[in-house]
Amino acid sequence: MRGVMQCSWFKILMVGWMLSGGVAAAAVLASGAGESVQLAWNPSPATGLAGYKIFYGTNSHAYAASVSVGAVTNTTVAGLAAGMTYYFAAAAVDAAGNLSPLSNEASITTTNLAASLSAPVNAGGQFSFTVSGVAGSKYVVQASTNLTNWSSLATNIAPFVFVDPNAASYRQRFYRSFYLSP
Repeated sequence: MRGVMQCSWFKILMVGWMLSGGVAAAAVLASGAGESVQLAWNPSPATGLAGYKIFYGTNSHAYAASVSVGAVTNTTVAGLAAGMTYYFAAAAVDAAGNLSPLSNEASITTTNLAASLSAPVNAGGQFSFTVSGVAGSKYVVQASTNLTNWSSLATNIAPFVFVDPNAASYRQRFYRSFYLSP
């Protein structure tokens, strides 16, 4: 591949985190379903470019995974664990599948946006629990009687105490909470 020996073209222009799925486990415990990072970069000056391959992992310069993204200058890498540092590098790919040398490395640490629900208190026909997560972030509390159909009951800023005054009206009710992205 001509013109690819230097790799100054890979400079992440934007990194944005989003909680993908964000669906928490029913009942008392809740955890995120994974996080994603959105990456964008300057195009390679290489001729004959067919696309890019993004390498990533939790160890600097030792990438455990990769994704081929085609001839675009942005992608989303999904399924990342919360609370971990991830390292990213890219290579340009020509039509024959040859890779350029790896670019400079970029890194980011994911945040743990998962909600944590305290042990419930059921007193006087009211059911309550504390929702913890990232202080100052919005979380939604949902309830279901069958673990299939969920209704949003409240949105609040963590940490907060959720009280369901209607809990006694149901034979059984499950609760979950998840981070509400801005």
